Amino acid sequence: MGGSTPDRVHLLAHAGPAHDDLRALGLQSGAEYLRFVRAHLAPNLRLTCSSRLLEAVEDEWHGGRRDDAARIRDLQEAINDPSTLALVAANGGAYFSRILAHIDFSPLSRRRRALYAIGFSELSTLVNVVASYRCGRGLYWLCPNYLVWKLRPRRRALAAFAEFWRLLPEVLAGRTPRQAKYLRFGAISAELVSGRVRAGRINLIGGCLSVLAAVLAGAVGRRLQPEGKWLFIEDIEEVPYRVDRHLAAFKVAGWFERIAGLLVGDFHTKEADVQPAVLELLRFHLARGRKLPIAVTRDFGHVWPMVPVWLGRPLRLEVCGRRLSISPD
Repeated sequence: MGGSTPDRVHLLAHAGPAHDDLRALGLQSGAEYLRFVRAHLAPNLRLTCSSRLLEAVEDEWHGGRRDDAARIRDLQEAINDPSTLALVAANGGAYFSRILAHIDFSPLSRRRRALYAIGFSELSTLVNVVASYRCGRGLYWLCPNYLVWKLRPRRRALAAFAEFWRLLPEVLAGRTPRQAKYLRFGAISAELVSGRVRAGRINLIGGCLSVLAAVLAGAVGRRLQPEGKWLFIEDIEEVPYRVDRHLAAFKVAGWFERIAGLLVGDFHTKEADVQPAVLELLRFHLARGRKLPIAVTRDFGHVWPMVPVWLGRPLRLEVCGRRLSISPD
């Protein structure tokens, strides 16, 4: 980090609108929200965000959001700016995937310093695309507004929200924060349920199953190269027959023949744990005769606590019987 221009952290408000999050946090406006973030972010980092996008209104019966052009310009400008150190998604939501086809990611191929993309769920594709470039770093991890819906009472959620921004420089520096009170860091713990695996280094690719399945057929999907990587998947409010459709998209795209392993995270609806059904469905999608390693975990997904999942960097896989541990190398 460094240079004549302070490193820039750009806050994306490109998926779900933030007004419910602001109320839950006890913040009265987008301006107050941004003042709170700046107060807890390291002073050597420059926070940018479009207040207009942060306070956007969503109407699901009329296209969801009507600000596609503004969202495209905002994200493109941040990608073009060599001083941008990180793209941090305020929250997940919807209507983001449709604008990705209009983003020119080629400036990332000319970067000489790291660019981090942080988010999960609807942001899955962005995190993976950024991580596919030499200087790109993807972190499939919580969008900070998510904390307000997982921690009670409000003061605890607000303290965790502040901790996210306070610890962000350590995370971007590749260090595991030692003073985290609310956020969880460390290894992904998993159980091997099929196949065999050896300890060593692996790379991960993946995220929210339905979001990634939607982009596999286009140019954005072709940018994602799964060869030799472990695919990790998770989702929420997807019943088994819909999960089957999403898995079929990966099968048709040939991903299951190209990956080295499969890591199945949390799947659930309001009524049921869907993870066991996902494992049953995989039997019908994986190549016959291939003993692909499959492991299960609850450390990532739409859950709390949530462990950061790094993309675009080698991870250390440790094996003890059928117990697996995946951590930054």
